[in-house]
Amino acid sequence: MKKRTKLIRITAAPALAAALLCGTASLPTAIHADTPAVSIGFPGGQAIKAPVQKPLWTAAVDPGSKAAVTDDGIVLAFSGKKLIALNLATGKKVFTYGSSLKPSVQCLKGTAYGVGDDGHVYAVNAKSGKELWKTAAGLSDADEPIVIGDTVYVANKQALIAWDAATGKQRWKSVEDQAWTAGKLSLEAEGIVFMSYDISGAYSYSQLEAIDKKTGKTLWKARYQAAPFAVRDGLVYSRREQSLFDEEDANESPHVTLAVLNAKTGEKVGERIYSWNHSDRNSSAAGGAGSMLLSGNDLYLVTEDAIQKYDFGHYERDGKPVKKWNKPSYPVDLMGSVHAGRVYFWNYNTSISGMKLADGQEVQWGVDNPVVRTDIYGNGVYIGQSDGVFHGYNLQTTAPAFTVNTGSRNYGPTLRSSNTLIIQAQDNGKLIAIPVPKALQ
Repeated sequence: MKKRTKLIRITAAPALAAALLCGTASLPTAIHADTPAVSIGFPGGQAIKAPVQKPLWTAAVDPGSKAAVTDDGIVLAFSGKKLIALNLATGKKVFTYGSSLKPSVQCLKGTAYGVGDDGHVYAVNAKSGKELWKTAAGLSDADEPIVIGDTVYVANKQALIAWDAATGKQRWKSVEDQAWTAGKLSLEAEGIVFMSYDISGAYSYSQLEAIDKKTGKTLWKARYQAAPFAVRDGLVYSRREQSLFDEEDANESPHVTLAVLNAKTGEKVGERIYSWNHSDRNSSAAGGAGSMLLSGNDLYLVTEDAIQKYDFGHYERDGKPVKKWNKPSYPVDLMGSVHAGRVYFWNYNTSISGMKLADGQEVQWGVDNPVVRTDIYGNGVYIGQSDGVFHGYNLQTTAPAFTVNTGSRNYGPTLRSSNTLIIQAQDNGKLIAIPVPKALQ
């Protein structure tokens, strides 16, 4: 037995040496537990618990495209770069139109308007899909038309082009040679179209331009003026933007200045200054100071520590606000419109939050993942999260009402028609129709 053992040991040594030479074996290494350079955990938060809502129907559409819903129960979307119409109640296809179309559509009074890849603009009957008119190709860098009243507008490079919405006949073309990006149609009011441009030169600045709606003639241009805050009784109220040549006075009270311009001539006929007392500008909640919202004659203004309301119809220099609320303890920007007795903020940290005007109470709708989309209709708050989960909440009670698993990280605007909600899951190219619960209508 001893001889046999000795023979095995002798023959094993050459084999081990050969293995080492051929690289087919490794020497034993020391095993130990590693210590991380950084290690910290954060609470994941409590998951939102709400019933999973079963869709009424789903439809495959082009990823990233934007749908629209009509007053006649039709959902307009894009599939294979063609315009498709779906029945709102059933999701069944009603018609298909065109080819190589850009994935966005506008609808007004039963007519759908869009732009083709080759630069043509088209109009079709939103019920039947019948083509009403189509322009020649060649309009580049235009994604979608803007339809206001009887006019279709398209901003193209340095130009704004207007067509008759009924016939497709071009009315006029207005060009701003100094613009370095396509302008933004801000507003149409009192027979005037207001455009906002970024003007390039030795330095860049904002410019407000007024165009006669009938002729396309430029009436006036105003440097360092933002899009109109309001247009009333022949006057344009526009926030003045800072210039490189403006000097700041450290002792001056923080304020917002609205220039008052004659709508026809652009002549400055006055200004409004809304100021407030100095506070801690460096506090973590100071962001959003100067944000404004106009609802009727109620002007809401955010300062570093408060939300103040003024009577826009009766301005007085250094006038006091008619009402004041404490600002939430985080930066906020006013947005949207006053709805259900609340104002709403983008709160920089999570999603849309709000404040009750009756008592100043803060309102939030709790989420459990980052928010990428929020829309409010009636008594419903609809929130799409980056984890692919979509929640509906009761606006009044803030309680979650339903959940839909969409599988998408990004969403187009949530659409609603009557008692049906359309979720646009843009990553995976899907429209999801769900019933709106009675409590959210």
